[in-house]
Amino acid sequence: MRNKRNSRLMEMLAIGMIGEGIIGAIRPRRYMRLWRFGPKAYRNFIDALADHPQATRLMCAAEAGLGVWLALRNTR
Repeated sequence: MRNKRNSRLMEMLAIGMIGEGIIGAIRPRRYMRLWRFGPKAYRNFIDALADHPQATRLMCAAEAGLGVWLALRNTR
């Protein structure tokens, strides 16, 4: 039972990572602005990423790739 629950949680995490990665890669500035909240240092970090859309695309593509890897690893 516990193994099945962990497997489902990993699958949900992978799906979320893939979706977020794709959306962030398509619209990096808009995506980063959605995360602009919290402490000033964090907002400054988000603003820096929004100002560098290519870096954001690269980070989001890596997130999507990691999500695919997790999903494939989970189905063994």
